[in-house]
Amino acid sequence: MANVAAAGVQAPVKRKAKAKHRGGIPLFRWLTQNIVWELFILACIIANAAILGYDAHFGETNAYHAQIEQWNMYFLWIFTAELVLEFFAQGPSKYFRSGWNIFDIIVVGLSYVAVNPAISALRTLRVVRVFRLISAVPQMRRVVEALFSALPGIMATFAILAIVFYIGAVMATTLFHNEPGFGDLGESALKLFALTQFDGWGDTINQLQPRYPWAWVFIMGFTIIAAFAVLNLFVGVIVEAVQHAPREAIQQDIDEVQEDVEVIATAQEDAAVVQQRILDEVRALRADVAALRGGGAPPA
Repeated sequence: MANVAAAGVQAPVKRKAKAKHRGGIPLFRWLTQNIVWELFILACIIANAAILGYDAHFGETNAYHAQIEQWNMYFLWIFTAELVLEFFAQGPSKYFRSGWNIFDIIVVGLSYVAVNPAISALRTLRVVRVFRLISAVPQMRRVVEALFSALPGIMATFAILAIVFYIGAVMATTLFHNEPGFGDLGESALKLFALTQFDGWGDTINQLQPRYPWAWVFIMGFTIIAAFAVLNLFVGVIVEAVQHAPREAIQQDIDEVQEDVEVIATAQEDAAVVQQRILDEVRALRADVAALRGGGAPPA
């Protein structure tokens, strides 16, 4: 009977090792994932941004400056308390694996640096708290994550654009060296960049046409390649990344649901093992009682 009990005790332990440990304290997890708490933090971020803008617009001489400074500290304490609650809700391992949590720590840390009245320039760092609006809104987080995931494509497109501008600047400097705005490589690059934004496009054509009747061919060709083709690659790369962002978010939700299902399945297996152990012990006890009633020795 002792062997049965020992086997029943060991089985749940082995199965529990297979389950993923979510970490954190359930009470804090329930609190931080509550819609009321999320709306409260979002309202605090917006209110903090509003009073910072008001104070910057009207200056330190406005009638509410002292109250704004006091409320800035209140909001800073609220954001600090949020970080602490999130830490206990997620647990150390999961908390520091999230880039958004690290981002929140940096933002709140910079806000504490901005409190120092000795350096007035640091006071401008208070406004970085508004960035927390990005981490507080899931849709904004997904857009930023999409931009970061698109960085390799953006850098590749930027490299192509730099090559196009360099070739165009060398050609423009060689062809129109005596014209204002094309005196050297730097001036030509700036002029071509302005042309890609259609800034002074007609004036440049009118400037070059009298001495260079064929100049429109070069200007139009460069504008089409740089402004319409290469620059639109940036838009294409970013749009593709944003389209993939919802899929990644859905996959993350699916992984969390699967993790919960595994935890529930493990709990059910453990309950079944415990139930079987109890049944075995009850059967053994019945056998002992029956043996005692019959006047014989109980089974070993």
